[in-house]
Amino acid sequence: MKKIIFIAMAAFISLETSAQFKLGIKGGWDFDNFDISGSVGNQLKKDKSKSWNLGAVAQVSLTGDLYLQPEVLYSTQKSTLDYSAINTTPQKTEHKMSYFKVPVSLLYKFDVPTVTPYVSGGLYFGYAVNRNDIAKESVKKTDWGVSVGAGVEFWKFQVSANYNWALKDISEISNIKWRNNKFNVSVAFFIL
Repeated sequence: MKKIIFIAMAAFISLETSAQFKLGIKGGWDFDNFDISGSVGNQLKKDKSKSWNLGAVAQVSLTGDLYLQPEVLYSTQKSTLDYSAINTTPQKTEHKMSYFKVPVSLLYKFDVPTVTPYVSGGLYFGYAVNRNDIAKESVKKTDWGVSVGAGVEFWKFQVSANYNWALKDISEISNIKWRNNKFNVSVAFFIL
């Protein structure tokens, strides 16, 4: 996984700046809204949680008002499930995970004076690099899905809000389905 991240960062840096290329750092908050279903999963209670993400972002002009924005983010996640409905012990279990996520979005920017609003859509891939013991037993390492969002850019800043819909069931347990849906708010600062 470290090689993939290194190659992605090298690709970002090697792009020509004459092609309207920007590179920066990005961070923000994730508001987890994971979806638990399945014959046992429907009986479980879940607690919503907040986590954070931090990483690198690039932006390349494709044509006119259309841009490609790949990112490499380190993201934490904490999820608490209450198993009391199915009478198992312990009653509440905390799943802690950390991911490297690689979202790739297309941005459409609107030409407005002072600030530049935009809408975005794309795909993301996640790989769990750290899981506590209970998460190792019950959660798969890979995750992927689609993302939609909107934001504004001004000077060297980008403020965005996105919603990620997980398309992959990450549960290792046959009668529980778990999808990592989340809403996030973030700020990026473009250095180049």
